[in-house]
Amino acid sequence: MNLEAQWNGAAGVLVAIITTYGLRVVGAIVILIAGWMSARFVYAAIVRLCEQSSHVDRTIAVFLANGARYAVLIFTFVAVLTTFGIATTSFVAVLGAISIAIGLALQGTLSNLAAGMMLVLFRVFRIGDRIEAGGVIGVTRVINLFYTEIDTDENLRVVIPNGKLWGEIVRIHNRNGTLRLELKYQRPANDDVGATITRLKELILSDHRVLRVDAVGVEALNDDGYVLAAQVWVNRDQSTEAQFDLNRAVKEEFERRAPAAVERRAG
Repeated sequence: MNLEAQWNGAAGVLVAIITTYGLRVVGAIVILIAGWMSARFVYAAIVRLCEQSSHVDRTIAVFLANGARYAVLIFTFVAVLTTFGIATTSFVAVLGAISIAIGLALQGTLSNLAAGMMLVLFRVFRIGDRIEAGGVIGVTRVINLFYTEIDTDENLRVVIPNGKLWGEIVRIHNRNGTLRLELKYQRPANDDVGATITRLKELILSDHRVLRVDAVGVEALNDDGYVLAAQVWVNRDQSTEAQFDLNRAVKEEFERRAPAAVERRAG
């Protein structure tokens, strides 16, 4: 009888534990699932809402959406602890102490976080901008709280910590619509400088893509002759094509003028 009574008592305790904590476990799982789904919904809703306005940059939209998602996840975690009867006030105090220790150990990571917030706040550059930083040139694809991802011209994905971008010089190539080309051509020493400069300026101005010419002149002298340079302004999206076409046109013009110059000197 005593053994049977002990088994009955143990079974009763086990049922009570399962009833009490089993329901709490189920409730915690439900809260976790609901919180995770809510975080995804809030993220998508904020991004979609910001995209409807032309005044809100995508960088700001992603930053706000991530902040809201993390906030929902934190509240979900606190709700799960409350379900198991853990005092959240004590947990917050312990979490604060742990945060201080982690903060001292992860100063570099926190500096990247602070830099990411400053980049988003001041909108130094945006997603889709072509930037140059840390010896890397490419188009920004992701601006996160801790790092920025850039696609280079070789189609490589480069990850740069935000602390590097905030603490160093960043060149934004596509922010201004125009670009100045530096064209340079080697000419022989016996070439007529004045006539060559005049013809070069006429040839450059004949291109409809050229907005203006700042200067055309001799940049340097060397043993083979001199270097003729021209500073030409064009639209940024036409700069590469314009430079290639101008170089070809100038080369063909110099080749046409070379036989005539030889004949004049021989005569």
